Amino acid sequence: MTRGGTPTGDTDTSPRGLTVVDRSFGERGGGYDLTEIRRTSGGHRLRVRIHRDPYPQQSHALVEVLTPAMTWTVLADEPPSAWHPATPYRSTSPTPLENLAERLFQRAAAILDAG
Repeated sequence: MTRGGTPTGDTDTSPRGLTVVDRSFGERGGGYDLTEIRRTSGGHRLRVRIHRDPYPQQSHALVEVLTPAMTWTVLADEPPSAWHPATPYRSTSPTPLENLAERLFQRAAAILDAG
């Protein structure tokens, strides 16, 4: 698997005040992965993990929050049927997964804001 981590520092913020902490993209076998961690303005750490496999049943897209016990807990996910058909079989960049990642981050921020 090819991995490329991109720590971005505190100046890279996305909509809703989420600061990008780390990002990696990689290709493996017939699929590709995007993992990104962001910090909310409230101090929560969120992690999106997306794996796009040729087979939808082996693909996943989820967003997690880092708990005080330093474990990742799933907040939300999207079934492959909602995004898999719209993504290419192969990709050498994270571009096909970026809108999905953003959608997951926004859902997580809304869940945390509601609580």
